[in-house]
Amino acid sequence: MKVLYRISDGGNNKIKPTYAHDKKQMFLHFIKRFSAHDIYVFADNVCDETYAFIKEIHPTNLFRLSLGNADSFMHTVDYAIANFDPEDKIYFAEDDYIYTANAPESIEEGLTIAEYSSGYDHPDKYINYKEGGPNHFIEHGGESTRVLVTKHRHWKLTNSCCMTFATTVKVIQEDYETFTMNCIGGIPNDFAAFCELIQGKHRKLVSCIPSVSTHAEVRWLAKFVDWDNEFYESLT
Repeated sequence: MKVLYRISDGGNNKIKPTYAHDKKQMFLHFIKRFSAHDIYVFADNVCDETYAFIKEIHPTNLFRLSLGNADSFMHTVDYAIANFDPEDKIYFAEDDYIYTANAPESIEEGLTIAEYSSGYDHPDKYINYKEGGPNHFIEHGGESTRVLVTKHRHWKLTNSCCMTFATTVKVIQEDYETFTMNCIGGIPNDFAAFCELIQGKHRKLVSCIPSVSTHAEVRWLAKFVDWDNEFYESLT
């Protein structure tokens, strides 16, 4: 699996685990977890110190950008299309995720049953929209779905995910226009993009249950995993 990792010195004011504020430590965690895969690092709007640190750890397949969130994502898409084979599996990764030890293989395995795979079972999929949940598809405590099984994991068909996901070069090329139209401005509209792909193009997106990855935001940490332990264990 080809891994396209985007890292930036920027961030947001959301409440995160303490270690998640340290992009260098998060980078080291990611490198450890995905060491068996080909990693391409896109350092977008980073200072010289951050760039030097990344280069020391990962000197090859490193690219320095000044594009911003949405444009840097499309840059990685363009890079994948231009440099990889159509059947290659690719993983687009943001810099604020935590992973279990078996996350890479699990996420890749999801592509055996769907065009898009996420290791993150987002807690917002279990909060009713009418009760303040952000996902308007959610009612009766969950989303309408189907549970599937692969060799090692259970999965569910889900209605959306963030901009951290696996697919193939062929699929992302076919769906290029959808991502382009939803990556106008500063922040990608991931929800709209996946709604269009699933409802309009009948693509399948699966998320692993339970999660093998999580967005590193306290409010939205995936359930039933000790993420602090997963993070610190990877650095020992």
